[in-house]
Amino acid sequence: MPVHLLLSPAASGKTQYCIARIQQLRRAEPLAAIWVVLPNSAQVKSFRQRLAQAGGAIGVRLGTFYQLYAELLAEAGQMVAPLDEPII
Repeated sequence: MPVHLLLSPAASGKTQYCIARIQQLRRAEPLAAIWVVLPNSAQVKSFRQRLAQAGGAIGVRLGTFYQLYAELLAEAGQMVAPLDEPII
């Protein structure tokens, strides 16, 4: 499964494109592993709500970059101490 990195200005349709792509992939490959990596937990929550409003998708994993790194390190047998998210 290839990795896609979407870069564009705010409010330019990245989230809607991603949701449409997830739904398209689910129709073609119902068991495909899908990870959506977002900058922070607020954006994860917002994405989850928009995905649910669009009909949802079972098995889609949403998380932050930190959560992805932690999971990859855990699978490699290396643990990492969690840090709180910065307050902006």
